[in-house]
Amino acid sequence: MKACFTTIIFSGLLLLGPGNKVMAKEPQSYLNSITNQSADATNAAKRELSIFSKSVSFELPIGWNMAFNSSKGNMYKAEFVPAGESLNNWSDLFCIQGFEGLAENIEPEQFLNNFASTYQDSCQGEVVYDQLGKTQISSQEAYHGIIGCTVMANFLQQGGSVKQQGEIGYYAVIKGVNDLYFMHKSMRGDVFNKNSAPLKSTNHRQFMSNIQQLRF
Repeated sequence: MKACFTTIIFSGLLLLGPGNKVMAKEPQSYLNSITNQSADATNAAKRELSIFSKSVSFELPIGWNMAFNSSKGNMYKAEFVPAGESLNNWSDLFCIQGFEGLAENIEPEQFLNNFASTYQDSCQGEVVYDQLGKTQISSQEAYHGIIGCTVMANFLQQGGSVKQQGEIGYYAVIKGVNDLYFMHKSMRGDVFNKNSAPLKSTNHRQFMSNIQQLRF
């Protein structure tokens, strides 16, 4: 599976029906926590991207590198992985995408629900979708959740070997004035089942703690 495959659903996104409506909200103490200063700034490096009309900045752990960067039409995508890893072989990945002018056409909740529905296309096992509800990220309206696959479809590792892995991540859709932003941090590792998923609502804050100072 490609690291980010949002473009698979983008062309047909507005044709897909919205998923279940979830009105739950995160406790106030968590709102904007992803933008807080890191506890040890020496372990983080600031990144800044120009995504259409916005300058988006954030901090990643020292050693993370940009593995892909592309802007085509009204879509933008950038992907980052730890040192020594690539888009063909990674254990952790941070991806941010922008969709110019899409904020007026679809709500963040519907976007994420549609993405989760399409995720099954790249999943050989069961899809995990834990809807965390509405929140705010950098004072912007957002909807977030945990999406994963217990067993991903077989894919080639470096050297031509095939290995089954599980994949799961934290996903958020942020609504700007005109544009929509889609970000996620994902991890790959051993296969798992829904009951033993390594990322849950109880530990997703710790999982995202090394992605700091996200600002739009």
